[in-house]
Amino acid sequence: MTAIDTHGSTAENDHDHDHPPFLAHHWETPQQQFEAGKLGMWLFLATELLLFGGLFCAYAVYRNNHPEIFEYGSQFLDTRWGAINTVVLILSSLTMATAVTAAQLGRRRMLIVLLSLTFLGGVGFMVIKGVEYNHKFHDNLVWGVGFYEEPEHLGDDAAHGDEVAVLEHGDAERGRPLFLSTCRSCHGAAGEGIPGQGKDQRGSAFIASKTDLELVEFVKAGRMPSDPMNTTGIQMPPKGGNPLLDDAALLDIVAYIRTFEAPEGGVEVAETAVVELEEEFIIPHSSIPNAPGGPPGLSVPIPADAAAAAHPPIPLHHSVDPDRPANAHIFFGIYFLMTGLHGIHVIVGMIVIAGLIWMAARGKFSSAYFTPVDLGGLYWHIVDLIWIFLFPLFYLIG
Repeated sequence: MTAIDTHGSTAENDHDHDHPPFLAHHWETPQQQFEAGKLGMWLFLATELLLFGGLFCAYAVYRNNHPEIFEYGSQFLDTRWGAINTVVLILSSLTMATAVTAAQLGRRRMLIVLLSLTFLGGVGFMVIKGVEYNHKFHDNLVWGVGFYEEPEHLGDDAAHGDEVAVLEHGDAERGRPLFLSTCRSCHGAAGEGIPGQGKDQRGSAFIASKTDLELVEFVKAGRMPSDPMNTTGIQMPPKGGNPLLDDAALLDIVAYIRTFEAPEGGVEVAETAVVELEEEFIIPHSSIPNAPGGPPGLSVPIPADAAAAAHPPIPLHHSVDPDRPANAHIFFGIYFLMTGLHGIHVIVGMIVIAGLIWMAARGKFSSAYFTPVDLGGLYWHIVDLIWIFLFPLFYLIG
């Protein structure tokens, strides 16, 4: 009986010896635990790449469709701060990789120092990013309609609102920058038209047959491709795609359009040539029949008063800046989404590193157990790698 107890005690001691304190009960060996943990981290990082991969695809689509607004928006980003942040993160990756080596060698003091330097690198990155964000918010370089509000510190000298819409004619000088920022992408800088985008406005018979107020109403409504009067098959969005243009601004644009001189050859010759060019660039219609129309009643025009009540204008706290092109807020929306999400990952990485510093100070790591440091290093490296792609995509355009 005594022999059996002695043997059992010896077996229990051997079991404790084979399973060190850091080895979880469901793993047989430290090597198995390390490999499983590393596989799990790689699977997690794969999901992170899928997340950012979708955002990079959205970036590629929007930049391909609107290259001019990305070039416009990039000029407001400070390349120096972006380059400094890139260097900071690369150096923090170096200290993190060296910290893993220190953990493998069991050098606790060096490990704590290197992890602390990596943590400070994350702090420096977020401080610089905060400075950049503060500048953007100060100048209304943000997503959504707030982008078109004129910043308070610029004053209201250039502002004019709906109260002057009662005028019958606009100001061509004020209309020029509005036309260039809203209409140029389709109708050209001088109204010459762009094949496949918009018609020639120089000496247009349609424009000449309308009063200024009638043209304002036409631009406000736009023209869908299904409209029988649409001869190009291309949608003209309401207000040229800039919903923040009020009646006074549209009158100014109309006044500027009326300054365009008819091209040589006459109106009919010029318009016919543009239509022929447009037809060359329009994608042929599908041979599949059009879908049936909606239920009766959906195509009944909505009275202007009812439409205005259903979709009231978005209130702005300040005057509208006419120099900011339509759709340019898309760039800043994508910028804040991607860099902001990356910043959240940096903060999470800093929390992980702070936990590693605390564990290292308590002597939790040795040459036999350094798995958390290794996995934390993998996470920090992927965060750094994503920024290396973000920096040129936003800061080095053009």
